Amino acid sequence: MRDRSGADARLALFRSEWPTRIAWREVREAEPRVFRSAVGGALLLVPAVLATLLVSAVSLEVPFAVPLPGWIDGIRGLLMVACFWGALMLWIWSWALLSQPSDTRRELAFRRFAEHRGLGFAPFGAMPERLGILFAEGEVAPARTRALRERRRRDPAGAPLYNARYALSDHASSPNPADPELQLAIAGYTGGKNDPKGPRPAFRFLSLSLPRVLPHLMIDARRGGTLRALLPGVQRISLEGDFDRHFSVYAPNGYARDALELLTPDVMVCLLDHGRRWDIEVVEDRLIVASPRLHRRSDRAETTALLRFAELIGAELGHQAVHYTDPRSSRPRSQVADAGRRLRRRSAAWATAAFAVAVAAMLAFPHVLGWFLDAR
Repeated sequence: MRDRSGADARLALFRSEWPTRIAWREVREAEPRVFRSAVGGALLLVPAVLATLLVSAVSLEVPFAVPLPGWIDGIRGLLMVACFWGALMLWIWSWALLSQPSDTRRELAFRRFAEHRGLGFAPFGAMPERLGILFAEGEVAPARTRALRERRRRDPAGAPLYNARYALSDHASSPNPADPELQLAIAGYTGGKNDPKGPRPAFRFLSLSLPRVLPHLMIDARRGGTLRALLPGVQRISLEGDFDRHFSVYAPNGYARDALELLTPDVMVCLLDHGRRWDIEVVEDRLIVASPRLHRRSDRAETTALLRFAELIGAELGHQAVHYTDPRSSRPRSQVADAGRRLRRRSAAWATAAFAVAVAAMLAFPHVLGWFLDAR
């Protein structure tokens, strides 16, 4: 195993390279227009407050009642809805303009750290492919080669559902900028109401390329426990030591032995020492790490920790991936059989049925109670 003090020293180096302070003067020099936008946002606060007071006065008569002419009183409901949405849009627009200087300051911190580390930076990076559970792939997909993945990426029906803000990438080792070998960014859901949903609408993520396609694995941090509702318990496997106290591991049926082959003691120690706060997914030839800490105050700690984790887990799991074979596949050294490519999701039918029964019970309870009292 790696020396832990060495790992700590490496992480300390990363954190020392993160800019400790970005002066507002530097923000003004980099992007002077953001302060003019912030002034516009401040001015918008006045109509936003007035519109909010109008909504309150018309709907609740607080802090005062607004007498309406008879011809308007008939459309009071429509007026309330229009005022509400108008006030909401003013607040959102104002906040977006007011936050531009702070957003630019945040971008400068990421950009300078990227320069120290020799990484690429983009305010909006490559949108992560709709792949696996974390990035809302939806129903179990058929086996796909890299050519099929590329075709799906160009297909609007399979377009990504998450963007990538404040993206760091290893552009030097990535021949395709749209599919970087390593990307670290903040994902935000951009899909519509009819699109598949991921377990989180926003999260900080690390996406790391692996040497070959592997069985689908989900390593759910028990501290969060957000994924257990999505995966049937029969796919959960147990690992040695106290690993199960910190993670719930899921593998496709029949692939428990393969998961143990990949999650060796060295890999498990790496996960426990450096990744116990995060959900980790292995899908096809990608390792995806999801952190719930996505706000500005966590940038330095989480970005550097994820980057260090990429080095450690990339070496440990990458070594196991190189030697992995799937005897069920027609090409054991490069492919995974269909049964192992995707985890089975928990069916929504039982949850829907339970909800329907609960609603029916609530509606029937007064009638049943009345019948019971009358019968006595």
